[in-house]
Amino acid sequence: MRITLALPSLFLTALALPATLPAQIAPKTEPTAPPGPVNVRVEPRPSGDYELDRARQDIRDGRKSGTLSKKQARALRREADRADAQADRSARDGLSYSEQREIDMQGRALQSLTQAQRSQPGGKRP
Repeated sequence: MRITLALPSLFLTALALPATLPAQIAPKTEPTAPPGPVNVRVEPRPSGDYELDRARQDIRDGRKSGTLSKKQARALRREADRADAQADRSARDGLSYSEQREIDMQGRALQSLTQAQRSQPGGKRP
């Protein structure tokens, strides 16, 4: 009885084997052309550090040249420190594009304020 059950399954296996064999022994085809170069687009990211550093340099230059009073330079340095602390807090969990732009604009505003105060005669605030 066991022989009669094994015989049909052996027969079915023998029929299925030739159908799967050509797929396994097919020759490997090589790619026709090598893959081309990968294009990577890197967008420049605004950096508030550069702007804040430039503002701090302008403050130092203004103080050395006498175009900024000690009081003005101290107030501008405090503003730069505040903007830098805010940038550090924002950067802890990664900066979004809008946060980067905000830091960049704060640095530019401080740099502009510094240049404006340096250009005022008599050390007056604008």
